[in-house]
Amino acid sequence: MSKLITYVPLSSVERIELRVTNCRKTLSQVKAETKAHYVLNGGMWNPDGTPCPLLKVGGAMLSGTPWRPMGYAWDKGPDIHMTSGYEGAANFIAVTALISSGKPVDKPSYGSAQGGKRGRSAIGLRGGSLALYCSGDGTGDAATPETLRDELAGLGWASAVMLDGGGSSQCDFGGERITASRKVHNWICVYLKQAEQTPPEEEDKPMSKYTVTPSIGVNIRSGPGTGYGKVGAYPMGTVVDVLEERDGWGRTNKGWVSLAYLEAVEGPQRVTDTGLAIQTHLIAPGADNRPGGSNPCKYITIHETGNAAKGADAAAHAAYLDSDAGERDLVSWHYSVDDHAIVQNLPDAETAYHAGDGKSGPGNATSIGVEICVNAGGDFEAAKANAAALVRLLMEEHGIHIDHVVQHNHWNGKDCPKTIRATPGAWEAFLALCRGESTGVSELDAAVDKLAAAGLIDSPDYWKGGDYSAENVQALIIKWAASR
Repeated sequence: MSKLITYVPLSSVERIELRVTNCRKTLSQVKAETKAHYVLNGGMWNPDGTPCPLLKVGGAMLSGTPWRPMGYAWDKGPDIHMTSGYEGAANFIAVTALISSGKPVDKPSYGSAQGGKRGRSAIGLRGGSLALYCSGDGTGDAATPETLRDELAGLGWASAVMLDGGGSSQCDFGGERITASRKVHNWICVYLKQAEQTPPEEEDKPMSKYTVTPSIGVNIRSGPGTGYGKVGAYPMGTVVDVLEERDGWGRTNKGWVSLAYLEAVEGPQRVTDTGLAIQTHLIAPGADNRPGGSNPCKYITIHETGNAAKGADAAAHAAYLDSDAGERDLVSWHYSVDDHAIVQNLPDAETAYHAGDGKSGPGNATSIGVEICVNAGGDFEAAKANAAALVRLLMEEHGIHIDHVVQHNHWNGKDCPKTIRATPGAWEAFLALCRGESTGVSELDAAVDKLAAAGLIDSPDYWKGGDYSAENVQALIIKWAASR
């Protein structure tokens, strides 16, 4: 293996150490001494043994005259952030900034000795995770600083600093290693919290499988577009897992490919435990309301459509999302549910625009959006039951706990799902359905509730009792007949 990339949730990090060994210890020795879960070579050093450009460890500046490069500062570890202000932090490392504030650095600053195709190491941030990168020197994954920058930008890194490279590039990421014979000046050691001393569950989940269809195969690029460099190719007939989709491109474990040259592999029919098959009407790839991105599926968010028009069922809402109007409104969710159907509008593992908490907000970026239809003429109770069956399936497929089934209101305070929120006990009853529990509502009670909603009876509790006078039954029959 000549390249390793790992993402460590900052919530799992106990501390990050800059360990100075002054070129006296190997990777294996540092790993054995520290017992850190992740070890990566750090910054460069001068002929006299002093680190460069900047290295601050435990509050002490070890480099020469300080200046103002962009680098990473932190005290303990989870607080790591990119800045040029090193004074207020206990630790700081700067070499060559490649990405800052989500944008690639146009002309990275480095000396001629650091140029060319070499093994590369980098540290960065992506989402809520610490990102670590290492490729071996003299391998097919050796790269120029600019190629490395473009690769990391294509992978969605929000910031990145290139570390020492060439024969210094080496790492141990949870037991997976890229080795080198050189003993380096300093190391980045990442320690996990005691309860999490196993590799974090942050590996990308495949969104879907595709087959390469052109006879000449398809190019693999370092980013989502023809402007990015070629890093390889897939031959015709190769089945690839797409981990993320963006602007008509799909990210695989080797790089980005154009989805125009791939054909989706049909998966098995998904069916709820009530026997309802899930239909599919996906928003077109590349549409503005299909942002792509990688959704870890940590939550399920329940909505109501708020559209009471007759015929505004699941199929109608799926058609709306996959239309110019839906794209213009910049809205999307994963499933539309009514009293007779469940329609999937986006792959679970893609982000969407449904929670109203911003493009990268946790509602949009980490949850599956489920819209329950409230159309006139539809059976809302049946729609809720179908939505609960879908939730049970999603909880099983993604390992989501019932505590992470939330209302739209949870993310941005919106009064949604409005009908459920306005009905005392309705949310608790819906969660009970999601757990597979009986709501305790009998067929008679449900029928009485329908008659009451239609204005045909005034005392639901009396009718739910099951003991009626002939006079009241006669009056109800007459009233019902008159309403037809």
